[in-house]
Amino acid sequence: MEEDQDRAESNSGLLEKTARTFKWWNNLSTLNAEDPFWLGGLKILVRLVGILIMLALSPLVLLGMLFAIIGAM
Repeated sequence: MEEDQDRAESNSGLLEKTARTFKWWNNLSTLNAEDPFWLGGLKILVRLVGILIMLALSPLVLLGMLFAIIGAM
């Protein structure tokens, strides 16, 4: 019982941190009408870097999930 409760609290904390990080990244890279031209270009670059990071991490995440499934069997 206590293990399940600890696990739920840990997952909740991780979910909150992930949501805060996503909001920060999204606010950082959102284009606004009042942004100067150079800042708009910088924000597009930040968005592209984020996409590249996610593409680079996706095989590692899939591999980790595969090992987790194998370990659970």
